[in-house]
Amino acid sequence: MPLQIQPITSSADFSRFVEIHLESFASGGGITSLLTPSPLPDDYIPKMIDKHIKSWREEPDVTYLKIIDTDLDGKMIAGAKWRVNTKERTEQEIQSMLPVPGKDEEGRQGVIDFMHFLHRVRKQYMGTKPFCFLHILVTDPQHHRRGAGAMALRWGFNKADEVQLPCFLESSPMGKPLYERMGFKVQEVVTWDLTKYGLEGEDTSTVMLREPVLRVPVQ
Repeated sequence: MPLQIQPITSSADFSRFVEIHLESFASGGGITSLLTPSPLPDDYIPKMIDKHIKSWREEPDVTYLKIIDTDLDGKMIAGAKWRVNTKERTEQEIQSMLPVPGKDEEGRQGVIDFMHFLHRVRKQYMGTKPFCFLHILVTDPQHHRRGAGAMALRWGFNKADEVQLPCFLESSPMGKPLYERMGFKVQEVVTWDLTKYGLEGEDTSTVMLREPVLRVPVQ
């Protein structure tokens, strides 16, 4: 099979991970297109890479995944970041998944509003409870509809079902059909008036949950 899913085990993979992340957000449009400043500051990509490497090295609940194409010499075509928390956590322990606007977001109201949304729904639906959280799922736009996203989801489902935990995510309109097909249910939809941020039209962000499946061992 040309596509394979593997845990990221080397910091060298994060430059490609960030490249896909940026390409995915840029091609998707809508509210998430505001997350990347334009033009990009010279230090933006190195900072993103360092941020992911820090999370990968220091947060034991985090697993980064890469989906590679063996027909393209193992090129990464998609990536994911799952958080699997099997125990109750403290308020301090959940801070790494709760974005707070900082100096880099000053004057970027769309980013500030989106971060406030993420902070609210993650605290409301997951909080300190045990949970599986699909933090990031991105695919190279040239490799959409090849099943890479579904592979990353199944990896998380196997973990979630093993420990009987729900899965949480926030979805763009582009990702929502896949998530619904894979068993996620809509909990909340937030509509964004993009004209407030210098764009056109509206966009939506959908909060989704998947309940664990009880797998009966084969006798």
